[in-house]
Amino acid sequence: EEGLLKSGRGCSGWVALAMAMAVADVAGQVPLAFLAAAGATPSVASRSQLQRRGSAHLRGGGVAPESSIGVPASAQEEPAWRRIVGVVAVTMLGVATGVARRRGALAAARRHQRNWAAGQVLVALAAGKGGAADEEIGDDELKFEMIDALIAKSRNASEIGITTCDWHTEVYDEAPEGYKMLLDKGIDMVDVEVGSTAVTLLADVLTNDQPRYCMRLTPRPTYGFGMMLSKKLVYNWTVIHPLETTMKKLGVETAEMLMLHTEGGARMNFAFWVYDAVAEAYRNGLCNKVGLSHANADISTVKRVQDELQRRGVPLSSVRLPLSLLDRSALELVQECKRLGIQVFATTPLGRDELASGRYTASNPTGGEIAVPRFTLAQLIPLRPLHEALANVAARVRSRTEKLVGTTTITLQWVRTKGASPFCDVESEANAKAILMCQDWKLEPDEVAMLDKAADEVDKNRPAGYRG
Repeated sequence: EEGLLKSGRGCSGWVALAMAMAVADVAGQVPLAFLAAAGATPSVASRSQLQRRGSAHLRGGGVAPESSIGVPASAQEEPAWRRIVGVVAVTMLGVATGVARRRGALAAARRHQRNWAAGQVLVALAAGKGGAADEEIGDDELKFEMIDALIAKSRNASEIGITTCDWHTEVYDEAPEGYKMLLDKGIDMVDVEVGSTAVTLLADVLTNDQPRYCMRLTPRPTYGFGMMLSKKLVYNWTVIHPLETTMKKLGVETAEMLMLHTEGGARMNFAFWVYDAVAEAYRNGLCNKVGLSHANADISTVKRVQDELQRRGVPLSSVRLPLSLLDRSALELVQECKRLGIQVFATTPLGRDELASGRYTASNPTGGEIAVPRFTLAQLIPLRPLHEALANVAARVRSRTEKLVGTTTITLQWVRTKGASPFCDVESEANAKAILMCQDWKLEPDEVAMLDKAADEVDKNRPAGYRG
């Protein structure tokens, strides 16, 4: 016991000791269990000697002689009920220690949340927006003009970003030219997955302006040891160490946004230590905002994650989900996020394989390139109503704005009109130019209605549940 306390294993050490004692009490190997829990490695001869002595003790009920490793015979004559009481006591001590540590962490999170709310009050008062200074202000009365303006701004935020999902070192030797061109023009929000091969390509780009990185991080699994290991070790393993490693490669000290990310369509369910680790990264200044990335997220998932983060004093700032003219299943969630003041980032805004961009049509299956067509007529003909509507709206916008607006730009502007910020791939220079054409104008309501009507017509001709 003294060795375990000095080694600093804490709660996990006590639980391991109790489990080892319980198992060893049945097999008659209590001394061996003490050595294993304390971290010692007895020799093969000592282990076999202990096993033989324990077996003889169980058969004959006698007292084993004093062993060669210094365990007195009197220790083995202790009644069984005392050993059982000892095991229970040590186990309860470990559980109590873990509960106390958990309560302390939650109390610290509540204090941090109260301090953050008080700071918002002071900022509003300092700006002269909070009314009379002598009014009594509570936690539920933080309704100042400046705070409301910030919330309204976040609801209407629709900036355009760059995604690196398809950047692989097996395909690219360096970052696409469109990426550098957009950075020079001020489009600096970059979506990158922590630990992906795109990090290597981004690290080699030399630019005058530092990008704002939106880092998607899938927490590492703990393989069932999350409750047994120390919280610092768990935080570093699941979240902090992968994040810091990627930031070091990119040469940044703070990420603009840290997004909890999961692949596939499974239900998102993180353990409590993942939220604790994200809150620790947020308080340590490793990220400015915290978001959520899940392909099949719904409003219950968003609210659950938001509640978990708020209990730790961290606001949920954004949600990343798929949205395009060929996949509008998330429109209801986008509107709900706007109501909650959560910014939405849209992945695949041009549709799967960019079929919603209007570049590849039944009359132009190669997209204007001299190459083998990427799609068959069976894939493109059902999308003709949408492609025609995109071409008509693009012609109207060109005559209205006197800009060389194409169908890809119209698609991106439709996503922005719905309240989402598109993350677009720029592996082709055409996409980079389309992003630049989105500045300084918006779609008219009747133009949005034309696109929605065409998308409805396409949905009627596709199989139920199809997403493109």
